[in-house]
Amino acid sequence: MPADIQQPTIRRGKLVIDVERQMYQFSDLSADDQAAMSADIAARVAGLRRRWEESRDLQALLGALNFYQPRLPEWLFKGLMQNFEQQFYNPDAIRFLAVRHAHDGLGKSMDASYEWASRNITDPAAKGSRDTMMKSYQKIRRQVARMDLIQPRSRAPRRQG
Repeated sequence: MPADIQQPTIRRGKLVIDVERQMYQFSDLSADDQAAMSADIAARVAGLRRRWEESRDLQALLGALNFYQPRLPEWLFKGLMQNFEQQFYNPDAIRFLAVRHAHDGLGKSMDASYEWASRNITDPAAKGSRDTMMKSYQKIRRQVARMDLIQPRSRAPRRQG
């Protein structure tokens, strides 16, 4: 792991909870337990880092943020979490996914998929007309194309046949 990134630390004890008796006990970790936990955390953080570096997966960043939470100032952690929540909750993305489901999963035409999405989305913030679904779909599709480096297809004349 690079020197500029600190490894999450393992506390010197473990909390054992007995739910049935509603009791808990804090006990010391053995050196072997500590080493195993440290290795497990290091492997998980390394996996999250690889996922982020390979695919820019925001879920990987969110996972790493949770591992490093104890070291971050509370205001920074809360601010980053709020930013993630805003990014993950995007009405345009919800509409895009509904249209994709109707098209790819249900086998509908694009036009019918916009209609289906406008009738079946139940989230009040994402509800909208057929045109709203189409605009959101096109907006997110452009973003996905840029992220995946997908080039738009040229509009070649259709073959007569």
